Amino acid sequence: MREVIELCMQVDVLAAEVYATMSVGTAVPELADTFSRLASEERSHIGWWRELIDAWDQGLVPELVNDTQALTSRLQALHDEVSLAIPNDVGTLSADEMLSLAARIEFFMIDPVFGELIDLTEPARSEQRHAAYRQHLDRLIGAIERHYSRDSLVAFLASNLSRVWRDNMTLAVFATHDPLTGLYNRRALSTHLKQWATWSARYGHPLTLLLIDIDLFKGINDAFGHTFGDTALTAIANAIDGATRAADLVVRYGGDEFAVVSPETGTPESAELIDRIITAVRELALVDHRGKRALITVSVGAAVVSDAPGSSPRGADELLAAADQSLYRAKQTGRDRSGAPVVLSRP
Repeated sequence: MREVIELCMQVDVLAAEVYATMSVGTAVPELADTFSRLASEERSHIGWWRELIDAWDQGLVPELVNDTQALTSRLQALHDEVSLAIPNDVGTLSADEMLSLAARIEFFMIDPVFGELIDLTEPARSEQRHAAYRQHLDRLIGAIERHYSRDSLVAFLASNLSRVWRDNMTLAVFATHDPLTGLYNRRALSTHLKQWATWSARYGHPLTLLLIDIDLFKGINDAFGHTFGDTALTAIANAIDGATRAADLVVRYGGDEFAVVSPETGTPESAELIDRIITAVRELALVDHRGKRALITVSVGAAVVSDAPGSSPRGADELLAAADQSLYRAKQTGRDRSGAPVVLSRP
């Protein structure tokens, strides 16, 4: 996994060097400013990858993909294509040639693999990262559109670059998100649960995993129809998401089940979080086309990790089994409540 992150960083290193060289080589002041800003932004991107490498070296980033070798080969090919696109005389290129080279570099940089890796490694900051890159891409496209007429082929291709990036981002989102609710999916849960379990074990910080089950959801589908059921699922997802913190990972775990990974959250804080979730769902006012209201509740199970610093990380299966045990208690004692949390503690 370290090699994967390093290759991502190396692509940005190439881009930063090219933009820095073009910023001092062009005779057009506006382009010099544009390329200088692009170089600065690429250096920020390099900083993102370095943070991840540091986290990997500390044991805080797990293997994120099943076939690391295939991903490494793909990234190496991207790196090689960017390298081959860069001529030796970058600083002496004309303004047209510089803009063309910048567009070629960014074409390779919009590969969906980069967005997917950011989503998997940094869910709390992924939107910020994507917004920063969008601004970076828009800066280059704006320079191209100002340099060429709007009806030129180059300007047309630049606008397509933006469209391809949006399409690739959509592909990246599909890989890590549930299409109905927009929440993270089970694949993202598997990755981040390992990541936070490693963090918790290394530093002895608490970690909470919640499993949330919609009470008697089949009855809602039977009484109101499956279309209304989908509407209810989305509303419940939004209610859960609204009851959590930005640092929490909210996941659609299964058909009518959700999960929440809440770092830095011990037993007292988890009780407050659970109460907010149960209340938020209970207060949903969902009415069908007949004006009939659906009364929706959820049951919640919790696993709370409270291990000493330097402990072995808890496995995802162990955490999910503990949370499921707590969820079972909630259902057995009447639903619309939480079960007693299962506390996992090593001295």
